[in-house]
Amino acid sequence: MRAEAEQALQRGDIHEALSLWSLITAGNASPDDLLTHAGILQHVYRSAEAAPLWDRLLAHPDATPDQWLMAAKRFFQDGRFAACARFTARAWQAVPDSPDIAVLHASALERCGELEEAARVASALLAAHPLHPRLVRQLAHLERREGRFETARERLERQLQHHTSHDDWRLRYELAAIYDRLGGFTEAMRELELAKRQIARESAALRPEWRAMTTRQWEVTRGITPERLARWQREAPQPPRRICLMAGFPRSGTTLMEKVLTAHPGCIGTDESGVLATQFRTPIVFGARSTAEVLVELDGYDEASLAAGRDVYFHCTADVLGEEPGDRLLLEKDPLLTPDLALPLRLFPEARILMPLRDPRDVLVSFYFTIVPLAPNSVAAASLADSALYLTEVMRHWLLWRERLDPARWMESRYEDLLAHPEARTRELAAFLGLDWRPEMLAHHQAADARPIGTPTYDDVSKPLYTRSLGRWRNYLPWLEPHLETLRPVLDAFGWT
Repeated sequence: MRAEAEQALQRGDIHEALSLWSLITAGNASPDDLLTHAGILQHVYRSAEAAPLWDRLLAHPDATPDQWLMAAKRFFQDGRFAACARFTARAWQAVPDSPDIAVLHASALERCGELEEAARVASALLAAHPLHPRLVRQLAHLERREGRFETARERLERQLQHHTSHDDWRLRYELAAIYDRLGGFTEAMRELELAKRQIARESAALRPEWRAMTTRQWEVTRGITPERLARWQREAPQPPRRICLMAGFPRSGTTLMEKVLTAHPGCIGTDESGVLATQFRTPIVFGARSTAEVLVELDGYDEASLAAGRDVYFHCTADVLGEEPGDRLLLEKDPLLTPDLALPLRLFPEARILMPLRDPRDVLVSFYFTIVPLAPNSVAAASLADSALYLTEVMRHWLLWRERLDPARWMESRYEDLLAHPEARTRELAAFLGLDWRPEMLAHHQAADARPIGTPTYDDVSKPLYTRSLGRWRNYLPWLEPHLETLRPVLDAFGWT
């Protein structure tokens, strides 16, 4: 039966595969069976059905720490940090001297806001494994969050000087962030360049896929004519849904704006759930043989197929959120949604579009500094030249969209204005989104029901509004100058001088 289930999965028959797995795990299932079945259910956004299987795996007498660790990694990748911590705690209890388990446990605890416990876990294992690079990096990261910059710097430099490893690039990213806070801008760029040099081969392998991706996205955007948009508007399914698409570019203030808006009880955010990418963009845009095929498919949707697509989106999104949006405004936030706006605008012609903007020079520096998993949509950070190119290419999508969309449907909001005039700007945002203004929008970091943030800026948005990062680019002007001409179209279009 397991072989049949695997075959069904390989041919894409998820219903048949899950029916078979339900029979397999109905009785005294093995830990591997529980892990596989629960993983498939979670992959297809059926977490409620997966939950009892995860619980059985956690309590299974024959389960191994490796199996609990596999489950934990899955939860961490999905941004479910509390669930991850349950499994890492169980694995660590079984193998208390494992630094690999401890570092993931500490990371999950940190993402849940339990900084003291995370530091305790990392410190306890570092005493027994003083050369473990990821433990060193995790403890230094926690020290940086606490403002103990010199302690963190000394820890990382000592490790890098005396104990090299394949994880050095992660340590150097952390050290660069620390030097930035200490005012050592030359040293920060040196560490970044060394880090990126260490992963240059992996980055180079992903670059062709990145370029193919951006080419297809630009062809699709150019193909969405005003006439197409008008037709899609006429074909809008009923009833309309309360949804806002928040695009932008990484490090342009999208996560901060989401936190500000979702401090309002009438708004709930997706925090880059990935639903639009996995369920729609990847199969429709990148799975097509040509751009013409993409446009034909988008045009070919009838009322029933659009309704079905909307249902899929809301089902998957509710699964990620752990709750239904209900009557609240749903904020679909993804800073790389900008080059893929065609798809959500086809699904939700009634959607409003919110475009966070920030000085492109500050965005460029922040993007270059941010450590993210290597992927086609992040590999541009391998160099300042590619970072500038990517930023400019993404924003040209928005420059075209705002010419074609009804001005009443979209709003630009500048990061700098939000920091300088928080009440005035949040009142404007609330009015645009049809929300009454609430004073708690100015204290987003104090929200009692705040969920853990899965994006790399989770630490920044856990604090009150601050202006430290404004004009940060001036500290790195000698490195930026060769790339400012690439940014010129964006600087000029939005009026930054």
